Amino acid sequence: MLKNNRVHHTARIGSNTLVSNTTVGMGTYIAVNTVMNMCEIGNYCSIAAAVQIGGMEHSHWWLSTSPRLTEKQGSTAITKIGNDVWIGAGAIIKRGVTIGDGAVIGAASFVNTDVPENTIYFGSPAKFYKKRLDPTIFEAIKESGYWTMNESNARLKLAELDAKYFSN
Repeated sequence: MLKNNRVHHTARIGSNTLVSNTTVGMGTYIAVNTVMNMCEIGNYCSIAAAVQIGGMEHSHWWLSTSPRLTEKQGSTAITKIGNDVWIGAGAIIKRGVTIGDGAVIGAASFVNTDVPENTIYFGSPAKFYKKRLDPTIFEAIKESGYWTMNESNARLKLAELDAKYFSN
């Protein structure tokens, strides 16, 4: 179900997925059984099955927790997912968290704090594991701006970077 969203025409959204009050960028795919509420998702992200991002926060501190009985909510913060982020199956990203460009979130992780760019986080709660790529390579990726390009140009730019950094 899609409600009050801006979804780029190249994004793919799997079945049985709820996307509400969310922006989804170019080339991003969202697998089945995912729930996203009040999010900004960047370009070329990979979001696996059964991920929850943003979500409702019920008024646990008020007289009733039911959203049918009150307009009071815990937070109206936007959850921000950068470009080229991979979120593993079953991960939960708390409302208001920011995940930086090029980050990876492990499957079944609970993310309740911001995640810097170019890092791998996993666990419950999610913790830093390591940098995803050498910082010099990641800076070249950022400078290339490939995630602002259409798919064919992005592929060409990535091929150039691959030849420079990974080919012998």
